[in-house]
Amino acid sequence: MRVKTLAEARKDFKEKIKGDGGRCPCCRRWGKINGYQINSTQVRGMIWMLKRFRRNQWIEIAKAPKFVLRSKSLATLHHWELLESKPNIDPDKKGSGFWRLTQKGRDFIRNNITVPKHAFVFDNKLIKFSRQHVSVITALGKKFSYQELMQTKYKDTK
Repeated sequence: MRVKTLAEARKDFKEKIKGDGGRCPCCRRWGKINGYQINSTQVRGMIWMLKRFRRNQWIEIAKAPKFVLRSKSLATLHHWELLESKPNIDPDKKGSGFWRLTQKGRDFIRNNITVPKHAFVFDNKLIKFSRQHVSVITALGKKFSYQELMQTKYKDTK
């Protein structure tokens, strides 16, 4: 049996992660490109940030209301550049735990702009956005759906 080259293995893996996902033939790590959407809980969290904190003020998310903490998805908004994380200076921590709205985030919450409906992400890196856009009004009506997240495939966007 012929052994695949590294280039062939990479090509096969890139195709697998566009659909239902699969294991890397080299390291056996699971991979999938996830299609994230902005949901109503995230929008409510951004509205809370806008109303309670001054522009450019860093917010310790651990002290946020339960409805913000429950979803644990607020951090995904950095893919749209709606939120930004404070740089971490503690090498013993994964992140600083502090976030703030960007100007783009403020504009989105005020319904001045729309953003792409889907952010396609692999290994916490943005691959691309969908062509379709969403407004804050539409996103507010969108409840988080794990099933929808898992069924949204990168290869279906072409």
